[in-house]
Amino acid sequence: MMTPGTRWWLILTLFLAGAVHPAAATAQESGGRCMTCHRGLEDPDLSGPEAWEGAVHLAAGLTCTGCHGGDAMAADEATGHAGMLASPQRERIPELCGRCHSNQEFMRLYDPDIRIDQVEAFFTSRHGELLSRGDPNVAICVDCHSTHSIRSSSNVDALTHPARLPDTCGECHADDDRMAQYGIPTDQLDEFKSSVHWATLVEKGDLSSPVCNDCHGNHGAVPPGHTSVGRVCGECHFQIAQYFSISPHDSLFVEAETPGCATCHGNHAIQPADDELLGLGELSTCGGAGCHTETDAGGRAAGEMLALVNSLIREYAASDSLLTEAEHAGMPVDQPRFELAQVRNAIVSARAILHTANVDSLQTKVDEGLALSAVGREAGEGAFVELRTRRTGLAVSALFVLVLISGLLMKIRQLEKR
Repeated sequence: MMTPGTRWWLILTLFLAGAVHPAAATAQESGGRCMTCHRGLEDPDLSGPEAWEGAVHLAAGLTCTGCHGGDAMAADEATGHAGMLASPQRERIPELCGRCHSNQEFMRLYDPDIRIDQVEAFFTSRHGELLSRGDPNVAICVDCHSTHSIRSSSNVDALTHPARLPDTCGECHADDDRMAQYGIPTDQLDEFKSSVHWATLVEKGDLSSPVCNDCHGNHGAVPPGHTSVGRVCGECHFQIAQYFSISPHDSLFVEAETPGCATCHGNHAIQPADDELLGLGELSTCGGAGCHTETDAGGRAAGEMLALVNSLIREYAASDSLLTEAEHAGMPVDQPRFELAQVRNAIVSARAILHTANVDSLQTKVDEGLALSAVGREAGEGAFVELRTRRTGLAVSALFVLVLISGLLMKIRQLEKR
């Protein structure tokens, strides 16, 4: 009797020899034979191929025989199943998928831009390394992409769609029993779902918000090293990463083997970067991490930077409030409002420059913002001066008209008496 391993090598040999080509049979042929029988089977493992009907492989013309072998058009079941591989061994599945996905000529027929190094990358990943050592417990292709119902990552039903990917990774990484042997914590998914990244993804619908594979990689997934965390974050937060790279913290964190961004912001449970993270307050990371105190230069600098940012925010709020009041009074303030919007940009820039840990650089940017804010305040005050002038003029005019009307009435009465 043929063992599963023997069947695997038989079908792989047939593939390599060209006797079984992934697109040899048409979708209609496979559906006409394989699916006719499998739809009626009670065993979910055998009826599961029904999900194949919405998959990308079927749309491309790949059929059951492309992965399982056999003859979909055979006259009887026994002949059709001859040489068929029902369930490939887990450790062999990356090679099976790579039969097509590592073949440049074959993949060019369907998508010239698709990468053909996924299998190679997989075996450089932590998953692939452990699989190579005989650990069948790690994730392989079908765990992330499914078996029959493989969808494009842009499809909302795909396990790899950005909004579903965290839960896909969580199938393993949130499983206490599965992760116990690796010493990996299982709270990453819960932490991530409390983060600003998750909120941006699901509440704002921003699919560019990072999920697991954006930081860890997908086929070549590995945990970022402590020296590379900042570079990973810098893929999105480019300007901040540049500022941090010229700060004294960059080299100090490397020497201390401390992950740059994650030291202050965390990794999975990243929260919105509130100004309270700066300084030496209760929620501060400068003092909360045990790095700085009020007596050292870094602590004093953190306090100064927080005061500078707060001063800019206060001035902006005061100018904005004044212009809003003038606007409600009916004064035209469109141009001052447009100019004041630049102060918001200055606040954003100031918060980014904080990462240089340089008070002088921050002072320069804050001064720019304060100057712009002062212009807005002057415009608001000028609008109220003009408003008072208009009201005074209106009052004088009204009084003049009233006097004139009174005089006319008196004249009319005099004429009536005559």
